[in-house]
Amino acid sequence: MNRLRNKSNRRGITRVEVIVALVACLLLAMLFAPSVPYQRRRASGLYCLNNMRQVSLALQNFASGNGGQLPALTSSLKMGSSPEQVGPTIGWPIALLPALDNGALFKQIRQNVVVESGRTRIGDAERVVVVQTYTCPQDLNSHKKPGKLSYVVNIGFISQGLYHGDPDGKHVLGLLAWSGTPGDANAKAIQAATGVMWNSDSIVGSSLDYVSAGDGATSTLLVTENLQAGDWHDTDSARIGFGFPVTNIDGLVPLGKGEVFESVEKPLNTQFEGGTLATNKSQNWRINHDLKAKVGTLPRPSSNHPGGVNVMMCDGSGRSLSDKIDPHVYLKLLTPNGATYGEGELRQSDY
Repeated sequence: MNRLRNKSNRRGITRVEVIVALVACLLLAMLFAPSVPYQRRRASGLYCLNNMRQVSLALQNFASGNGGQLPALTSSLKMGSSPEQVGPTIGWPIALLPALDNGALFKQIRQNVVVESGRTRIGDAERVVVVQTYTCPQDLNSHKKPGKLSYVVNIGFISQGLYHGDPDGKHVLGLLAWSGTPGDANAKAIQAATGVMWNSDSIVGSSLDYVSAGDGATSTLLVTENLQAGDWHDTDSARIGFGFPVTNIDGLVPLGKGEVFESVEKPLNTQFEGGTLATNKSQNWRINHDLKAKVGTLPRPSSNHPGGVNVMMCDGSGRSLSDKIDPHVYLKLLTPNGATYGEGELRQSDY
């Protein structure tokens, strides 16, 4: 009888308890749901930074095997031992493929070179290959897209006329003049102090040793993101590099609205009296300026990461740069040897 009585006293879950449980579940869902997109963005950001780290490590390994020299911004692809076998012009992303464990693609590019009107270029089948290491998941126009590129390298001060495109590869050392004589050794040395990677005719070369002996590898930008980057097989400086635009006026190189440098002795001093770097109306060199610009028209850092971009320094370390960074600090990070030519001291606390 007691056993029967106990069974009859058991009751089910009431309607109120069901409602309370549903409300609790709903509140928990509302609490955790906003974190899901955040976690996805965070994971994409880490994936992006990991890709950039692989690119940076490949650049370091390339330099280790080439006497400290980084790959040239653009160069001629070597086709064989005979000097008559002139290959197509290639950018640093193709030259770096073997160091990224993409030796098979590099070999395929060499084997399938196309000759048109006496000029050589890489084949159509190779141009559409997806190199996932070269793209960021949040770069929706490039990630897992045929031939696309999300990452660009530091090419320093760029002539204003080439800033929105350099299809003929005119961005070389000596193009900018500080002393009034374009192409002289002093002008080339000053221009070399504004960037890291240059075309193959550089007298200074793209050397990590040069960076280390100058402003230092820990405070010099090497790789960053750019939503307006081109394809990994491009040779246009504006599509595979990033930098800062300056203008030649009567053989001199001014900053801001047009004032010349404070003195020839300090040509990279951007904080002279009357300088307008921080208030320049254009400011198309700023991080994340005009995210909807056409591909290949803005060689500056940009990304879809909230508030800034991922970057890799010349020492292989990675970090995030805010798009609100002080322009003078950004310029100091861009230049590998600016201190030698009048640039102010950069402190770690500045960024």
